[in-house]
Amino acid sequence: MVLSGKDLSYREIVANAVVGRGSKYSQTTYTIRPANRPTTIGGCWIMNHTYDAELVGDYVEVHGRFDINVWYSYNGNSETAVAKDTVSYVEQIALRDLDTTADRDSREVHVKVVQNPNCLDATVTGNGSEILVRCEKELAVEVVGRTKLCVVTCELAEKKEEDFLEDDEEMLEEVDVEDR
Repeated sequence: MVLSGKDLSYREIVANAVVGRGSKYSQTTYTIRPANRPTTIGGCWIMNHTYDAELVGDYVEVHGRFDINVWYSYNGNSETAVAKDTVSYVEQIALRDLDTTADRDSREVHVKVVQNPNCLDATVTGNGSEILVRCEKELAVEVVGRTKLCVVTCELAEKKEEDFLEDDEEMLEEVDVEDR
């Protein structure tokens, strides 16, 4: 069947949808000041990552923090200790395809951690009193909000109720199921 322009119309549907998204990869170097003068680094790990986010204009600002733990030797490699520090960060993530017509009061920001904060390397500084820890992380954000969708509609050709029943009966077929 061919539809003409007079057969078509549209409806506006209000729905929650993704109205903006973005992502950001970053590397940051943090300075850890241990209680003793480190000789060598034995290992470094990151844990307890927490964050929250808010929509600010046309970008999302993510505020986060995590703990850095560095295992190191000191006193001429004769003793070891763990230096612990909690660091904070703020990431501004630009949004692409932001629907500015979406209801501002209904917007929610969702953050997905693509790459958890991870230690790339840890080195003792030149003067030997601090440890530099280079970390990476990747965050993705979506803004979900109430927006209008425009849907093209058309009138259905008149069809009798019996026609629908006949179609359904042809599609249904009896199937035997065995217990295993």
